[in-house]
Amino acid sequence: MIKRSVTIMRGCFGGCAFCALALHEGRQIQSRSQRAIVEEIAHLRDTDPTFNGVISDLGGPSANMYRMGCRNPEAFRRCQRPSCLVPKPCRHLDSDHRPLLQLYQAARDVDGVKKVLIGSGLRHDLALLAPAYIDTLVAHHVGGYLKVAPEHVSPEVLAAMRKPPIEALERFMERFDSASRAHGKKQFIIPYFIAAHPGATATDMLEVALWLKKRGMHVDQVQTFLPTPMSAATTIYHTGIDPLRPHTTDAAPIFVEKSASGRRLHKALLRYHDAENWPLLRDFLQRIGRTDLIGDGKWQLIPRWQPPGTGQRPEGRRRATRAPRTRDDHDPR
Repeated sequence: MIKRSVTIMRGCFGGCAFCALALHEGRQIQSRSQRAIVEEIAHLRDTDPTFNGVISDLGGPSANMYRMGCRNPEAFRRCQRPSCLVPKPCRHLDSDHRPLLQLYQAARDVDGVKKVLIGSGLRHDLALLAPAYIDTLVAHHVGGYLKVAPEHVSPEVLAAMRKPPIEALERFMERFDSASRAHGKKQFIIPYFIAAHPGATATDMLEVALWLKKRGMHVDQVQTFLPTPMSAATTIYHTGIDPLRPHTTDAAPIFVEKSASGRRLHKALLRYHDAENWPLLRDFLQRIGRTDLIGDGKWQLIPRWQPPGTGQRPEGRRRATRAPRTRDDHDPR
């Protein structure tokens, strides 16, 4: 997809705890001119003999931050917020999507271009501020699937991630589906989720699994958190403390799942539909007293039966004997 994609901007003001993009590229968005972008599309058309008329992406770190940023230079100079969007959009944020819509139109108008797709991940909470953008996106720029990154559903975990509440994704999904029906298109959202992020317990991951099950979603775009340089989540991973939250010496630390067995369980819960994970999930549900989620009912998470040849543990792995931590184990609330 990179061969026929065009970068339109750099930087990100999202401020996700697990991401260091703002430190690499800055919180202030640096956008290319519409003219330069259109000229690059024409150059791709003229120099690539295999060009099929499809631009695979117009994007960057986020697909929809083009020419956006703080409208108050003095406020930006003094600002210490890690995110312009969380816990809610800043009043100084210029979230006007019209320059981006004009760019999309100019790209579609290039001779020889049949389709311009958006392959970069979309900031759905930002898109909610511009219904016209969602409608244009659905009408012209989704190639069947659209990437968004809710990452989790638990309010506590989302707060540690510095991501918007899951209700923002649900509202976006409703508008996306409504616009798709209005345009006579059958299109889908690919949600990204993270397992074992600092703050997430096994019961939090079960909450994600049940959210997915309720909506009939089987996700493959998942990852298990790894501490990486310069991200706030790495600090939480190593210290058990969120440096950006008020805390005292007697405050309960944030739980971090570091054991290999616990991390496997977190990922298995995201991929509850994979029969290879069912023995592990049955064992977990039995240990926490949630056998009501085992069975063939519509809202039960996994069945009691096991397909032949599946669910075999790889050699060398020992079965976990310690029950996974739950929120009640470490949260005095």
